This record gives sequence, C-alpha cells and structure tokens, in this order.
Amino acid sequence: MPPSIKKLHLGCGHITPEGWINVDGSWNARLSQYPVLRRVIQGLRLLPPDHSGKRYAPNIVSFDLKKPLPYPDNSMSAIFASHLMEHLYQTEAQRLLKECYRVLEPGGVLRLVLPDLRSVVEDYLAGKTDDAPYGEHRAETPADLLNIRLMYRAPQAPSGSAPYRVYTALKDFHSHKWMYDAQSLVHHVTVAGFVEVEQRPFLDSRIEGIEQVEKPERVLNGRGICVEGVKGRMKDEG
Repeated sequence: MPPSIKKLHLGCGHITPEGWINVDGSWNARLSQYPVLRRVIQGLRLLPPDHSGKRYAPNIVSFDLKKPLPYPDNSMSAIFASHLMEHLYQTEAQRLLKECYRVLEPGGVLRLVLPDLRSVVEDYLAGKTDDAPYGEHRAETPADLLNIRLMYRAPQAPSGSAPYRVYTALKDFHSHKWMYDAQSLVHHVTVAGFVEVEQRPFLDSRIEGIEQVEKPERVLNGRGICVEGVKGRMKDEG
C-alpha cells in the first residue's frame, strides 16, 4: 500500500480509481488475483454465466470485510462504502462501523451509501409496479417490486456448478440482511462513536474526490441514501 494513499473504498466492485485503496471480498475479486486459476475455472464452466464474464481490477485488495480491517489505528483520512452494509448482518455491520472508527485518523470522514428503506416502502404503499431497479426481473405487483428491492433472496435458486452453489450457500453475501433508512443509519453511525453524523445529498461530501467512487445510479431517484460522519478530534487538538 503506497503510504500516500489514505482513502479506503470498501466493497469497491468494478469501481477502482487511483488514489483509493480498493477493497472487495467477492468471488470475482478473489479470482482477479489469480488470472490463470480463473481461466481454468471458466474453462471447466464452474462459474454461472452471469459471473464468468466479469473482470475485476488486479489491484483490488481481496479481503473478507466481516473480519477486522487490516490497517493500523488512525491510518486513514476517509472511508467510503456503497451498497455494502446491507449485505451484512446487523451485528457484523456494527463491528465494521467500529473498525472504520478505529482506522480513521481524528477528523477522518466515513461516508456510507445504502439502499433507502423508506423509498422502498413508500413505493410499495403507492402501488408502484413499473420499475424493477435490481436485475432483470419484472415487478408484476407492488409486492413483487418490494421483494426485488429488498433483495433478501433472489427470485430464482442459485445457478452454476455444484461447487459454486455450495460456495453461494455458505457465503450468502449477495442477499440483503438488514435494511436502513436515513434515521436508522445516522443512529448506528453515531453509536459507533462518530460525530457530526448527517444525511447528505449526492456528491455533497467532506471527502475530496468523492465523485470517483459515488455513482448516481446508486443514489438518485430513490436508489440510495448518503450518510456521513466524522471521527472526533482529540481534546488537546482543540
């Protein structure tokens, strides 16, 4: 890790800009570290079709975010994560928030983007059916749309080879575990120790270069909420 890079991007997926430490724990991120192994697995058709064509940058840090972050205390100036926390059980998410607090330097900024539970529920109560924002499955009824957007389970059983299905069942990362609205997310970030915690508009951030990692399709039109908090400075720093 270059010593000059102090911005951490958790759950980065395909978004891996320079100037950030891009961390992801997915199947594809792990295979990106072993291109020869990936080609062998693809040749044996062990990956499902919707995964076999995906390519992740080779400089991704492959890491299980359920574990303590592999960075020293007070070592980062900013941490960003988009559509990650909802894939963790609530207790796991709380531990990750505390880890973010630990590795941020005093005055460092945490910014989270998550699906907006309030927007999901409001669309259901309004009887909305004409928009399925995740995947290719059509929402025939408001309840269909609600389930698609909650993403607790996919409409179909896992596909692919037997090893991949076993991996998917054991890992169970792609489904959502706990959903948040702005109020609940502000609460949990505050409980983790952060101050000045608030909901902010798209790209309105204390983090320089946020446009490199924050994307409109994850936030706008009810797709997500942005909440930001600061690690308080030591009292003797004024």
